[in-house]
Amino acid sequence: MGTRTVKIWLIALLLTAAFAGTSLAQSDETELSDDVREIKKDQGEPQEVSLNWDYFKGYVLDTKSILTSPLHWGKWDWVKASLVVGTTAGLYAYDQEIQDWVQRERNDTSDNIAEFAEPFGNGLYTLPPLAVFYLYGHFFKYEKAKRTTLLTFESIALSAGIFTQVIKFTAHRHRPKTGDPYDTWDGPSFSTSHLSFCSGHSSFAFALATTIASEYKNIVFIPPLAYGIATLTALSRVNDNYHWASDVFFGSALGYFTAKAVVRLHSSKKDIDLTIIPVTDGKDTALTVISYRF
Repeated sequence: MGTRTVKIWLIALLLTAAFAGTSLAQSDETELSDDVREIKKDQGEPQEVSLNWDYFKGYVLDTKSILTSPLHWGKWDWVKASLVVGTTAGLYAYDQEIQDWVQRERNDTSDNIAEFAEPFGNGLYTLPPLAVFYLYGHFFKYEKAKRTTLLTFESIALSAGIFTQVIKFTAHRHRPKTGDPYDTWDGPSFSTSHLSFCSGHSSFAFALATTIASEYKNIVFIPPLAYGIATLTALSRVNDNYHWASDVFFGSALGYFTAKAVVRLHSSKKDIDLTIIPVTDGKDTALTVISYRF
């Protein structure tokens, strides 16, 4: 399958989301009453994201917010982080066995799937269609397309462009294609060799998929399609012998959680905490609901 076909698939995916999203948004807005619109406004809506100085300044501010977020994590945040680290460690213990099995079972079908999926983690193929998507939103006054594109660019830049690269140059893990053992790490340096951990393709693909899936979650086929392609992209790196299983899992998790954080940081919707307090006047008892927005 040629690169031209891949580009056509990407453009079709993005433009389909745009047209479907436009239709859905217009339909929903028509059916809402004035009261419902007011409630929706009070609850908060996604912030408008524009291509200006504040947008690029947001890269720095959002990076700081993400890096300092563990200081404010709750119990479930630590549970999720522990699961990612634990799964990565578990895969690492079996990296060599997994890689040997994948290479033994590798065939024309798996190579064809990998050839199709790999470009979705490569900016040379994904960034131009995203730029087309942004231009579509600009010329047709579709703010959601512009917002989705700009958030996707930021998610990719932070996860695959910054976080992943820092980890790669800190770890310098040898790729499986070198023939070196799975536990060969050189440690921090500026060398551009041996950058296996973690997978940049995987973090790129999942940052792309997560942003699109989050912004178009109301369109039933978009999330499974986006995550399905991202998963195939990650697996293609193991099939092609460029990465170990733990590389692609951690890279995928990094792209996913970074994109989720970026989308959340650009949402004006407030979280609501409900507290139910029993109130009595000596005769009757009632329940009072107090809500806190933060």
